[in-house]
Amino acid sequence: MIIASGFIETNDIKDVENVVAGLKTIGVEVNEVKDDKIVFLVEKETVSEVKNSLDSLKDINGVRNVYLAYYSLEGSDEDIENLLPVNTH
Repeated sequence: MIIASGFIETNDIKDVENVVAGLKTIGVEVNEVKDDKIVFLVEKETVSEVKNSLDSLKDINGVRNVYLAYYSLEGSDEDIENLLPVNTH
């Protein structure tokens, strides 16, 4: 699973409700809202899915700025499990 998180600044505090609804519509998790800032989390299987979600944030009416704070390393859960040592017990 690829994870990206950050926060969004809205144009006005009145836009927060619309932006939160827009985020939920595209499958982006809202973690916290404070004043005109919304903390978000994107979890997808591929980098391209995360990129598409992040690119679509700017198209939500009321979004002024998008700030990316964290982006996980590329690789699926299955790839990571394959890197772990095999239990030989």
